[in-house]
Amino acid sequence: MNKSFFEKEYEVNSINININKRLGLYGMLGILQDVGAIHAEYMGVGMEAMIENNAFWVFTQQKLRMHRWPKWQDHVVVKTWPRKIHGLKAYRDYTIHVGDELIGESVATFMVLDGKTRKPTQPKLSEEIINGIPDKELEIIPEKVMVPSGLEYANTIMVRNSDLDMNNHVNNTKYAQWILDTIKLDYHRRFVVSEFDMNFISECRLGDEIEISLLIDEKSDTVTSYYQGVRKSDKKVVFNAHISGVAV
Repeated sequence: MNKSFFEKEYEVNSINININKRLGLYGMLGILQDVGAIHAEYMGVGMEAMIENNAFWVFTQQKLRMHRWPKWQDHVVVKTWPRKIHGLKAYRDYTIHVGDELIGESVATFMVLDGKTRKPTQPKLSEEIINGIPDKELEIIPEKVMVPSGLEYANTIMVRNSDLDMNNHVNNTKYAQWILDTIKLDYHRRFVVSEFDMNFISECRLGDEIEISLLIDEKSDTVTSYYQGVRKSDKKVVFNAHISGVAV
């Protein structure tokens, strides 16, 4: 049995909808993270297996494209599978469906870090997993976000207890939440995300203050925006991100 393909259904309910009664960016990223984590456990390369090898997976890049956003009480099916390893990078593809309609696609890039040195190391996969990885790949790849000049400071976020995940790292979805909390509410009401790119650059720790700067270019029915998070204490860039949106 090929374990490389996996799918799971989620309901859009009152727990994960946004102010527009839709599943939003933060909720969708949480679903993608969940289905990927479950599939990794099923394949034998999840958190517990990594701990035994004194290593852990980290997100390095993520790209999401949405053709439309599911609404309250829709049932969303996410299908996922790994790509072949490229050097130190591992990729995971996702397709997002409501009924027979493909409503979104996503690709995430991961690396394995050594638990002691915190340096990248080669992912250790069994022959069964390697041989079972399909040739099928989505026609999108995570991109390096080239943040333009002219960003302006907009917000400072402190890393809190609730930002940490079961690995005691800042959950990858929290970076997107910090961005969403920095955007004015008016934009949330008038636009929906059509494309999201995130580069995770430096690890955040509890108590860090992250200064977020942004640049927003609004047209009549579209908006393009860039974001950068910088740790206040040492001025290291923590993340770069890009969001494209369309009018509701």
